[in-house]
Amino acid sequence: MSRIWALAVNTFREAVRDRVLYSLLFFAIGVLALSLAIDDITIGDQAKVVRSVGQGAVDLFGSIIAMFLGISVIHKELERKTVYTVLSRPLTRATFVLGKYTGLLLTVFVEVAVLVVFYSIFMSIRSDPPGLTLFVSMGMLLMELALLTAWATLFSAYSAPTTAAAFTLAVFVIGHLADDIWLYGSQAEAPSLRMAAHTLYWALPNFELFSIRRAAVHQLAVPWDRVWPGLVYGLGYTTAVLAAAMAIFQRKDVK
Repeated sequence: MSRIWALAVNTFREAVRDRVLYSLLFFAIGVLALSLAIDDITIGDQAKVVRSVGQGAVDLFGSIIAMFLGISVIHKELERKTVYTVLSRPLTRATFVLGKYTGLLLTVFVEVAVLVVFYSIFMSIRSDPPGLTLFVSMGMLLMELALLTAWATLFSAYSAPTTAAAFTLAVFVIGHLADDIWLYGSQAEAPSLRMAAHTLYWALPNFELFSIRRAAVHQLAVPWDRVWPGLVYGLGYTTAVLAAAMAIFQRKDVK
């Protein structure tokens, strides 16, 4: 466990020195600040619109940061040859992957926490402080990002950053369209299309299972009957993807 944590801390330190990461973070904070100006241009329930835009910005930039960090986490070590030094120590490859993933996850969680703090400040300025449902919604977002980061780590274990980025983006898009894909498959007349759609639905994650944004936007009670199954699903799926990533890297020729 100490070796995993040492790798995680080192990965976190490397990640927070990346200027692109700061650019994304500052841009996200800027978008959150601009959401305050929506009051002047929206018609209807302005508070709900502002909450929706703000939470959407946190979701989007959190996902971008997770993908940006994850797609090159292992390939970068191979490219710089530092992986040889690390693996020459009494350290298994599985521990290496788990340590890198933990460091990425720590970075993503810190970045999202910063965005949530700024979002809460901006909403409080509007005399519309966030409630419990928002924070539970952000917790579900972190579960989603943990799974997305696991997928990015898996792709990084066997492919170049460009390919890993394409695959991770595909998982992200399909994961958010999973319910629509299932509906399309159910309505398709061709058996082959129906089978393909349903196979895609079951093979890739359904990120909508983590979304309780509607309840947060409308300031409804926390839908715990949706939260707990989502967390169990996310933990199980993330564990499986990480196990696959470790198995792939175990067989990878790094010489």
